[in-house]
Amino acid sequence: MFNRLITLALFSFLSSLLHADNNITLLDKYHDDLCQILVDTSNSIDDYFVESNSTEESSSTWAEVINSFAIENHQSFEKDLRLRLRLSLPKIQKNLRLVFEDETNDNTLYDSTKLTNERLEEKNYYLRLEYFKYVKKSLNMAFAGGVRIRDAHIVPYLNIRSRYNVYDKEKVNSALYNRFRYYTDGEIDNNFEFNTKYNVTDSLDFFWRNQLSYSNKEEFQTIINDVSWIKTLNEKEQVGAGLGIVSDLKNFKNPNSDYVHFHMLFHHIFYKDWMYYQVAPSILWRESNNFQTSYRYMMNLGVIFKND
Repeated sequence: MFNRLITLALFSFLSSLLHADNNITLLDKYHDDLCQILVDTSNSIDDYFVESNSTEESSSTWAEVINSFAIENHQSFEKDLRLRLRLSLPKIQKNLRLVFEDETNDNTLYDSTKLTNERLEEKNYYLRLEYFKYVKKSLNMAFAGGVRIRDAHIVPYLNIRSRYNVYDKEKVNSALYNRFRYYTDGEIDNNFEFNTKYNVTDSLDFFWRNQLSYSNKEEFQTIINDVSWIKTLNEKEQVGAGLGIVSDLKNFKNPNSDYVHFHMLFHHIFYKDWMYYQVAPSILWRESNNFQTSYRYMMNLGVIFKND
C-alpha cells in the first residue's frame, strides 16, 4: 500500500511538472515544503540539546527517495522503493549527523541485480547517530550507535567505518574501506573494500572495485570484483558501463561464481538539480539459471531533498 502511494505521488509530481504554465509549479511547492520540514526537524533536534542562539549555523539536510522497477527473463517482475535521510547537527557537534535509511541503502552488496519486492512496512530500517572524524590527512573514521527496526522489533547496534587513502595522486586514488557492525543479538558483519579510481580525462573516470563481505549469521562470504567507467556528458547527464563478478566463499576458501554481469547506465537529471532518472540495462549469467544468458532492464526514478 505504501509503495503504491509513494509511486502515485511521484507520478503526480511529474504530471504537475508537465502541465506547468510558469516557473513555480506544484511540483516545486511540494518539494520546497518537504525540504523545509526536514530543515525544521533537524533544527528542532539541534535546539533541543543546545540553546538555539548558541550558533547561527543551521543544520544541513539531505534525503533521497528512489523508485525502481526491473524486468528480466527467467525472473519475475521486480520493484523497490528506497529511502535515505541524513541530518547534520552542527549546534551539538559539527561532525555529528543523524542517518535513517532502509535495508537496501544500508546493504553494501547492493548492485541492482536483485530488487527486494518488499513493501515499506516489511523492510528493516536503520537509525543511527554518527560521529565522523578526520584522524589525519589520509585516514578518516566514523563511529555510530543505532537501532535496526522491523515492525516493533528493535535491535541496537554499534557501527564503525574507516577509510584509508593508500595512494592519492593527481589522477589516481586507491583507498581501503572497512565497515564493522555489532548487533546486541550477537550478529556481526564486516565489509572490507579496496577501490581504485583513475581519472582518464576531465570527463572520463575508470573504477576498479573489490569487496569482501562477512557475517556470522550467513554460511557464505561474498566477494565482488567489478571494473567500470563513467563518462560525464554534461552537468546533467552521465553514461557508464562495466563488468562485474559476484562469488561466494565458504570458510574463506573454494570460491564459487554466483553471477557475472555486464552492466550499463544512463543517468539524467531532468528537472532542476533534484529529480533524475536512470536507465540501467544489463546482461547476466546466473548460477541459479545454469549460467544461461539473461537480459535485464531496470529504471530508477529519484528525487533529492536538500537544504541549499
